[in-house]
Amino acid sequence: MVLSNYNCLLLSITLVLISIVNSLQINHNQFLLQELTENNQPLIFESQENSDKEVCKQYEYKYPKSFKKDNSTVLNILYNETFRNQSAKKLSGAVKIETQVYDNSPTVEDDPNFWNKKFNPLYNYLNKTFPIIFQNLEIELINQHGLLITWKGSNPNLKSIGLLGHLDVVPIQSSTLNQWTYPPFSGHYDGEKLWGRGSSDCKNLVIGLLETIEELYKFGFKPKRNIILGFGFDEEIGGFRGAKNIANHLIKKYGKDSFYAIYDEGGQSIAYENDVLLALPGTGEKGSIDIKISLNTPGGHSSVPPKHTSIGLISKFITLLESNPFEPIFTPLNPTYHEYQCIAKYSPTIPKEIKWSILNAQYPNANKIARDWIYNNQSLTSKYLISSTQAIDIINGGVKSNALPEYVEIIMNHRIAIEQTVEEIFNHDLVFLKQIADEYNLGLIITNDNETIIEPTSNGYFKIEKLGGLEPAPTTPTTGKKWELLVGNIRHVYEKLSFTSKSPYYNQKVIVSGGIATGNTDTRWYWDLTRDIYRYRPGLLTSVESHAHGVDEHIIFDSHLQIIAFYFEYLQLINEQDSED
Repeated sequence: MVLSNYNCLLLSITLVLISIVNSLQINHNQFLLQELTENNQPLIFESQENSDKEVCKQYEYKYPKSFKKDNSTVLNILYNETFRNQSAKKLSGAVKIETQVYDNSPTVEDDPNFWNKKFNPLYNYLNKTFPIIFQNLEIELINQHGLLITWKGSNPNLKSIGLLGHLDVVPIQSSTLNQWTYPPFSGHYDGEKLWGRGSSDCKNLVIGLLETIEELYKFGFKPKRNIILGFGFDEEIGGFRGAKNIANHLIKKYGKDSFYAIYDEGGQSIAYENDVLLALPGTGEKGSIDIKISLNTPGGHSSVPPKHTSIGLISKFITLLESNPFEPIFTPLNPTYHEYQCIAKYSPTIPKEIKWSILNAQYPNANKIARDWIYNNQSLTSKYLISSTQAIDIINGGVKSNALPEYVEIIMNHRIAIEQTVEEIFNHDLVFLKQIADEYNLGLIITNDNETIIEPTSNGYFKIEKLGGLEPAPTTPTTGKKWELLVGNIRHVYEKLSFTSKSPYYNQKVIVSGGIATGNTDTRWYWDLTRDIYRYRPGLLTSVESHAHGVDEHIIFDSHLQIIAFYFEYLQLINEQDSED
């Protein structure tokens, strides 16, 4: 084709303009990167496990050898209508049994009948529903109601695998009963979703694990390592009666560091974040502490009040505290750091400068941009993955409308960022409490140490007290053979088995990264058994309207079947490993 002089001129001008635009874009990019890194020494972190590794490395599909010989069972679990209905019936039956526990529930020793009425019916139901397990495997009851099931392996040199869950549920607030689509203990199944308290936290995991074990048994599976299921009965109030005793029993029986890995609830799969399809096995966990602050004042008749009553003074502290939230922290110590590096690597929608900032977060300027974006522009949950939290949950004070309150107390709950400690959080509160005490001429005493910071005055005095405290959990490694098998198996179960042509996720890649949840699990009691603890419940993320502790708790039933399918493959896969990672 022959171009006219005019067309040649237009072509030349166009090429020059394209060159200028590209040059400007390159210069802008270089300027931004220079601005992020210039005169900024890299931040030094205590642990940079993945600093010399590929960012967000993914692994090829992993599945047991049996899959190629006979995959009928795992496909039956996912797609057979008869299996689905039978599975729904098993979970529904468990949800129908009320196992609510309360913060003030007694110990087993003090009131055994309280616990017998709740958990004996559930134990009997499980015994009847899963005869293969209760007739052929080792069953132990720990502290009366903690259920420990052991499928003994053939090779005593291999470490055990621990699979956890809990049998208790949070209480239903009676005033919300009329807000439930179906009664909370109906276990209603509509063909797509199963409704009720415990359906997603976490009787679905307990029932799913039991179904997995029975399917493996019928499949002729022979474990080499012990498969141990441990189900506590008071996780929602700390696990002091259930998981604590189960863990101590296991340590006494097998010794410390005797488990290949431990799996419990937590994490999520599958969920979108910035157009990245993520699976997030929990490889870390925030700490927690409750702090009680009380105020004693002289009191008197309400007709001659002081400028601020006890309630007013303690409200001053609450207002000051809530006006000074914890700053976000974004370091490789937190699995969320690596999660967002995965998002930055794979997201097609995150602005380029944000991507660069996340991927170069070892530099102070880039780190600030990254953490501010996560803290201010992502979801409320994401915000609190990189910061400690404070919540005033209980306040008590006053007995009569015409009497000045002589005593007021509040209880605050903190969830502690991976990089912080119980003591740091306590001192944070102490600083603001001292500020109020100084301003209003009040005394201040630390109850735990019986330490007087400010002598009590005629106006009164504060007391501050730690109510327990849990440091952030040790972080599970995300390198090595164990992690590679987990990542590869998650990808296989979802991409190759669960995402059919009818699925909204069909032909999409699942990105697996370590993550954390904002709450705590029973794994707090199992730290001495292994460093490899994964807080991961397979399955599609339930809808945001069905918060596990809220009204209309329910699950998409496909997610329940995916629990069974995942563990059916995974337990076979790790059975093929003749050495420890």
